[in-house]
Amino acid sequence: MAAPATEEQPATPAGMEQDFKYRRFEKPRHHTRVRVIRRTLAARMEELVASAELPAGKKVLDYGCGEKPYEELLRKKFKEYIGADIPGNPKAQLVVGPQGELPLDAASVDCVISTQVLEHVDDPRVYLAEARRVLRAGGNLILSTHGHWRYHAHPHDYWRWTVQGLQKELARAGFQVVRMYPILRLSSAALQLWQDATSGSLPGPIRSLYIRFFQLWIWLIERRKPDEQMRDAAIYVILARKV
Repeated sequence: MAAPATEEQPATPAGMEQDFKYRRFEKPRHHTRVRVIRRTLAARMEELVASAELPAGKKVLDYGCGEKPYEELLRKKFKEYIGADIPGNPKAQLVVGPQGELPLDAASVDCVISTQVLEHVDDPRVYLAEARRVLRAGGNLILSTHGHWRYHAHPHDYWRWTVQGLQKELARAGFQVVRMYPILRLSSAALQLWQDATSGSLPGPIRSLYIRFFQLWIWLIERRKPDEQMRDAAIYVILARKV
């Protein structure tokens, strides 16, 4: 939902809109740095959307849609896909207000998806309350956000969660967690963080090889099926239901 900025100097509000237009939807320059995470996250999303625990419906809202990476996947299960984002995203059908307000009627969508947005919003409770407001009774929320992860400003980076803290936040907002998928166990997350902490000063060709080495190592660890009750992970993907 928010515009990216450099980690060293987050964007000022005055420059936010321009920064958003030119950087928010570009493919990350060093996307190979998180290749395993990207692939694993996509696989977990496919598994969740295909599962019987997420019923098909008429309308799904992508709340902070960015480049809409899951639009094609979600259209397999929902007749109508709507992308919502802050001003400046030409791909969004709806513009989100300053406090996350959605120009939608209450109880008007069957599912809300929010991927890697919650850590950037000013008030997660307000954001989750708005997601719940637009959901029909028994509607579903697909949510992904961070456990162990480096600081990344878009233009701000506010929050990290433990598994219990995230479950409590969702329960407080009026959701029941149906399933939780952990991504990158503690050992893998430690390798990812070490890679990020040490690769920046390396020359380009050496950095590329260095990152590939770490990503291969992480992939070999992550080939083991993760325990869904795992308490330490880099990212959590959650299916929750409005109660």
